[in-house]
Amino acid sequence: MPLFPLRAAAVDDVARKALYGIAQTRRVVSVTIAVLAASMLMSLCTYVWDWADVFLEGDVPEGDEWLALAGILWIPVAAATGYRLVRVHRELADTAQAASDAYHDAAETAQGWVWRVDPGHRFVYSNPAIADVLGYRPDEILGRCAVDMLFLEQDRATIIAAAEVALATGGWQNQYARMLHRDGSTRHVRSSATAVYDKRGRIVAYQGFTTDISAEVAAHAAEDAERARRKAARASIERLLRDPDGLTMVFQPIAAIDGRHAAGWESLARFAGVPYRTPDVWFAEAWEVGLGPELELHAIALACRQLPEVPAGVYLSVNASPRTILDERLDQLLAGLGADAARIVVEVTEHAAVADYDTLNRAVQRLRRRGVRLAVDDAGAGYASMQHILRLRPDVIKLDRSIVADIDHDVARRALVTAMAGFADSLGMTVVGEGVETAAELAALAAAGVRYAQGFLLAAPASVAELRVFDQATGCAAPPAAGCAAPPATEWAALNVR
Repeated sequence: MPLFPLRAAAVDDVARKALYGIAQTRRVVSVTIAVLAASMLMSLCTYVWDWADVFLEGDVPEGDEWLALAGILWIPVAAATGYRLVRVHRELADTAQAASDAYHDAAETAQGWVWRVDPGHRFVYSNPAIADVLGYRPDEILGRCAVDMLFLEQDRATIIAAAEVALATGGWQNQYARMLHRDGSTRHVRSSATAVYDKRGRIVAYQGFTTDISAEVAAHAAEDAERARRKAARASIERLLRDPDGLTMVFQPIAAIDGRHAAGWESLARFAGVPYRTPDVWFAEAWEVGLGPELELHAIALACRQLPEVPAGVYLSVNASPRTILDERLDQLLAGLGADAARIVVEVTEHAAVADYDTLNRAVQRLRRRGVRLAVDDAGAGYASMQHILRLRPDVIKLDRSIVADIDHDVARRALVTAMAGFADSLGMTVVGEGVETAAELAALAAAGVRYAQGFLLAAPASVAELRVFDQATGCAAPPAAGCAAPPATEWAALNVR
């Protein structure tokens, strides 16, 4: 809080005293000038009279005449002193006017509501700023009791008690209170005041200023609520990480379009808890509270535990953000799989730009040395995914649903996917179309040169047990090298359990 409003709050007494002192000084200077001028005039007359006798009567100058001559010679000095006193008088007049102007300016334009109340808490002064704070005009509150008019009923006893304490301390500083606005709303304010004493040392008034801190209080309340929310969210994520039943993994097949057999299974997290929240909400919240890598690593670990149940020749795809890929714990987790690490495909899920691709590439190469392959998820959804493709050179490019949707009706989408498939083939990459929901979309992808697809048309996410039942029934969960016949589309559709 700047000092200016505090000065404005006290100026009703201090400035008046200063103005009174200046006025008294001006009166003294005025009298001094008048007395000095009269004395000089009388002395001059006396000196002239003494020397007139000498010149007119031819007398010999005596000591008093010589003293008079000295007095005449001193008159210019006295005149200069008088002139200086006149200038001082004018300067005091200017100072008095400036002080008066400053008083009014401070009282009228102070950054806050400047007021004065008598010992009975009745207003005797208010500047116009009360309109900004509480919506009243100054004349509407003069003579009225501040406690009864402006404070909440449940706060009045506290306010009166604080006023009693102020009697002993001579005022208060930065006291918080709630006040009633003219429109009936509650405003949060901060006030400071000083006591005004008479010549006998008795308190005759309190003068001070009040500022509206409602916005500040609301901001603090919002910060407290956000901290509480984040604390609760972190606690929820920590409980989830400890709860063996809090997170389960389901798997969605990635199928070869030509034979409709599974080439891979993508692991997807499903969270317990009421109310139900989608996985993206859980992961976003985990990242927000600093537990993003922990939750992703937990999901990857649960998926990898079921790798022995994944049919031979089918890879397991897990999702990880660049920060998780950089985390040494991921490398340690995959190292624990031994030779089976070669069955893992890590999908980069980050949609934001990566600041340091060199560091990320080193981490990716470390995983590749273990046989792990890399996929870029949601390709085409934004600038970041395309940068991932160019900088990371993935083994698999997964086209986002936004590109696959209605590809059978959109020439531009077909051209883009055809170009992407050609680009991938030239670099030895594999393209997967995600989110396939219609047979027409699947056919359009195949015509564009895409060989693998994933989506509800082919199979919904399911548990390992459900996928194994289907595998045993059809014998077609293996890639083309296993020599499986293509199962009918109706059998794939049978997996659409939600």
